[in-house]
Amino acid sequence: MLAKRHVSIIGSGPSGFYTAYRLLRKSRIPLHVQIWEKLPVPFGLSRYGVAPDHPEVKNCEETFESCAKMYIGGKEKSFEFIGGVEVGKDVALNQLIRASDAVVFSYGCSGDKRLGIPGESQTKGVFTSREFVNWYNGYFDSALDDKFSSFPWEKVKRVGIIGNGNVALDIARVLLSNKIDSLWSGTDISTVALDSLRQCPVEEVKLIGRRDFLHSKFTNKELREMWQLEEYGAKGFIDARYFQPERYAGNDLDRAMKRRLEMCSEYLSPFDQRTKKNYKKVRPGNELNCTWELDYLKTPLKITPNGDGTIRSLTLCENVITPENQLIPQSQTVEYDMDLLITSLGYNGRPLNGFDSLEIGFDRDHIANRQGRVLQENGNTVIDKLYASGWIRHGPHGVIASTMSDAFDVADIVLEDLESQPVRKEPVPAGDLLALSRIPHTTWFDWERINEKEIHEGTLRGKNRSKLLTLQDVDALLKQAPTAT
Repeated sequence: MLAKRHVSIIGSGPSGFYTAYRLLRKSRIPLHVQIWEKLPVPFGLSRYGVAPDHPEVKNCEETFESCAKMYIGGKEKSFEFIGGVEVGKDVALNQLIRASDAVVFSYGCSGDKRLGIPGESQTKGVFTSREFVNWYNGYFDSALDDKFSSFPWEKVKRVGIIGNGNVALDIARVLLSNKIDSLWSGTDISTVALDSLRQCPVEEVKLIGRRDFLHSKFTNKELREMWQLEEYGAKGFIDARYFQPERYAGNDLDRAMKRRLEMCSEYLSPFDQRTKKNYKKVRPGNELNCTWELDYLKTPLKITPNGDGTIRSLTLCENVITPENQLIPQSQTVEYDMDLLITSLGYNGRPLNGFDSLEIGFDRDHIANRQGRVLQENGNTVIDKLYASGWIRHGPHGVIASTMSDAFDVADIVLEDLESQPVRKEPVPAGDLLALSRIPHTTWFDWERINEKEIHEGTLRGKNRSKLLTLQDVDALLKQAPTAT
């Protein structure tokens, strides 16, 4: 039998796992695929980035688990999970490259984009969307972070969210409806976060965008879920200055935007005056008695704190959009009183330690590449056996379905290159493999124990899962003798 080719994939989120899945299912040559993950558990953004009340989005994890079980210990094609190891820190990148026939960067974009305004970094109660989502999704050690545990949640009445994409709407939905047990009690939302959020007497949430309604980034599905919160007494609002359907009629609008205009027009109308049955299924309730607003054409200028360091207000300038679609800030400013501010500006990709010495090109928020093949800093030369897939390939945009397609395309290119190359006369350096194998790490078997524990604890609490919230919890579990089954 031919010697196995070794493919190392850095990152175990949807991009990394879909790449592994495609490689193993389609390869015509013996192959060993290793996924390297800095956390002790797999699935990345699927586990920690998806809203807790959207479990159907995480169905991809079933595919990943089936793939792992099918190929672990396989003779011709095999799979291995190496968790708790950060490439570039715990293991040198050049060492991993030497020990592999191909390396695929699939570690996503986990950096935060910032406003860069006075008061942003030092004011209490100002969080990035990544920080906030990690917290309520139970990302390791977020529950112990002092910026969350010591914050006076009981004083949060007025909330501002900068951004109007799907993540911004997820956060708004969590904040507005946290007291509705039927929405959250059965999900895997962190109980520590939920207990804190339930203290918030939220009265209003503003979602603020720099541009106008037509430039909103959210999808209709997410927006519809916001409007449907009226069932519980959360009323949506858009100022007439920023929502003018009759004015948009001359624009070349796609089908999705036309449906969005209809949706907003209907929900903004009194219930009995709505003309479409889809928007009259459930009468508005009064359990929450709060409001949310889509606010537009404003740019944040500064954050003003109270004497105790918590946020007091946000100052913004008003904007105008020209017929040429140019955004022009105006001299007029507005000031919103706020008790909590979330900046949902998107994510940044970051290079790994070792990129500089290997002259790997990095273009703002993603790895420079040509159809997934990594390029040198000069932007022209392909670096042998290095590839990129997912957000770190093309920037932080796209949903899991598009990530799957991208990962499949890159995996096909990896296989094309591997299958066209002769097997190396020199085997993978034994010293490198031996050194790598001695690095303390979690295995797929360890993950199965963690998974079983989380599901069991969740069942006891009436939830689909109760995540381990600290790395110490993981260590303590794995030090216990496995339970016989």
